[in-house]
Amino acid sequence: MARENISSTLDDFIESWSGVFLLAETNENSIEPNYNENHKRELAIILQKYGLVLAVGLLAGLFFIHNQISQDLGRMLVLFVNCIGLCISYLLVNRQLHIYGKYTDKICSLFKQSDCNNVLESKASKLGGVIGWSEIGLGYFISNGIILLFFPTLFSYLVIINIFTLPYTVWSVWYQKVKVKQWCLLCLIVQMSLWSVFIINLIFFSVQLPTFKVEEILLTGVIYIIPPVTINLLTPQLSRFQKSEQITQEFNALKTNEDIFKVLLKKQAYCEVDKFTSKILFGNIESEILVTVLTNPHCGPCSYMHTRIEKLLQDTNHSICVQYVFSSFNKELESSVRFLIAAYMSYPIEKAKMIYNEWFRGGKYKREDFFEQYDCKQDEQTEREFLQHENWRVSAQLRATPAVFINGYTLPNNYKIEDIKYFTNLDC
Repeated sequence: MARENISSTLDDFIESWSGVFLLAETNENSIEPNYNENHKRELAIILQKYGLVLAVGLLAGLFFIHNQISQDLGRMLVLFVNCIGLCISYLLVNRQLHIYGKYTDKICSLFKQSDCNNVLESKASKLGGVIGWSEIGLGYFISNGIILLFFPTLFSYLVIINIFTLPYTVWSVWYQKVKVKQWCLLCLIVQMSLWSVFIINLIFFSVQLPTFKVEEILLTGVIYIIPPVTINLLTPQLSRFQKSEQITQEFNALKTNEDIFKVLLKKQAYCEVDKFTSKILFGNIESEILVTVLTNPHCGPCSYMHTRIEKLLQDTNHSICVQYVFSSFNKELESSVRFLIAAYMSYPIEKAKMIYNEWFRGGKYKREDFFEQYDCKQDEQTEREFLQHENWRVSAQLRATPAVFINGYTLPNNYKIEDIKYFTNLDC
């Protein structure tokens, strides 16, 4: 149902209010569905994410100490400014991928004429239309960090390369002011980082040409080429993943819309079915939602479907009604159908559920032993129920299991039986 925002004055509201209001209260069932599983999954993701960051930080810290950077103020300042540039470049790459964060939005909104999106989506935002400047920037600062921490002997190359980045900063500021007429504050911070590194190098180090050894040139080239190229290759994959995740969320939002589901459901093939079609009922027999499952006691997918149905009943707090219709499609295996029907009619519901669980878990592979383990009385009532199941299957012209029906309608494509938990009222 579409939502509509309605505003009114206090007097009009009091006049039209019926005096009825909704007050939500907690009870023993007030908990997020599958909370424990979701919590464990969330913890695992957090541990992986921050564990990796911690490992990288620990490695960097070890080399920071090993190379005695703490005793060199100049290199410490260069490393500090480089970390700032790296973080800002990371935010820029996220912005380029349309991954928004509250910190990024706050920084970008500090200026009135500030819109990072307009700058990042401009024609000049990519070098040669292939690799984004934000990707180059992130790769550049990563490369600087690698040299500072792991290859301090290449520091003079870092100083020279930093000088060659300065003309880009002038062009970037000019382009934002003249062409785009919008400021990207994140970009400006990156430009300031580049100039800060240059000024620190000028104050603390004598800017001089390195010795230009072939192996050092090759190593420096590799260090400065691999990170931006790798980032450029990964960003399309991340972009596709981001779009795929967004599409999935939008699709799921449509799937869980009860009105849409009803329309799709009523377009499916219909079989005449009610709660008298089969007496094998689980859950809430008063529910308006009747899930009918045609299942074969010796079918592998049917065993898996039984597990899924158990989970569905737990997720819905047994608020829906699930109906089993059995068919073996084989005269020699009809005794299994009769046994399962008799088990439901001979024992209390919880005991019958336990027998069904054991059967589908593996009891079906040694059925004679299973029959002897549970003495289920098979009488005329069992036979009538058996014939009723078989007659319904034949009249509905069903030849495959498991088959799932919702209030008589075939479950629509793109829906799984687990999706039923999102619906509470299907008046069809």
